[in-house]
Amino acid sequence: MDERELDFILRRPRSPDQRVAWFGALLATESGVPVVIVGGSAIEVYTEGEYVSQDIDIVGDPRKLAAVLRRWGFHRAEGRSSRTYWVKKPLGLVDLVGARMKSDLPPQTVRTPYGSVRLGPPEDLITRRLMRAGAERSTELFREAVLLAHRYKDVLNWEYIRADAQYERVLPLYEQLRKLVG
Repeated sequence: MDERELDFILRRPRSPDQRVAWFGALLATESGVPVVIVGGSAIEVYTEGEYVSQDIDIVGDPRKLAAVLRRWGFHRAEGRSSRTYWVKKPLGLVDLVGARMKSDLPPQTVRTPYGSVRLGPPEDLITRRLMRAGAERSTELFREAVLLAHRYKDVLNWEYIRADAQYERVLPLYEQLRKLVG
């Protein structure tokens, strides 16, 4: 697939969260490596756009993914915290965050018209949001954790989240989250 084909496909989704999922599936197919969408972009897909991320965080082989991004017309740009983003309009920023997931839980699979893409487990996304909310004293990051937890409360592994929150020293935020979510 070339840049024009990608641009044509990414103009078709009905919503930004659908565009993120389609992009992840296309990237996995074109690179031939597993791709996992994590961070806020995964929350965006899980919440069907109720939350909108500022970038797309991708776990996968950075060298192979970068080769595809270059072919699709993305260029590198320096970002915050010495990160390097891949940028292309109208998609925006793509952050290749690493080669491997750091979770004990399996990623979730989402099917798109262009193949499947995997999303980081919601339990890990919730814990990461609690950690950042605590460190940055951010009610917005806490709200994102609540949004995701509320949507998936019946299927979440709450013991996993609790243990992770305790390890990361954000147990009070976890307890507050549990009260709000029920």
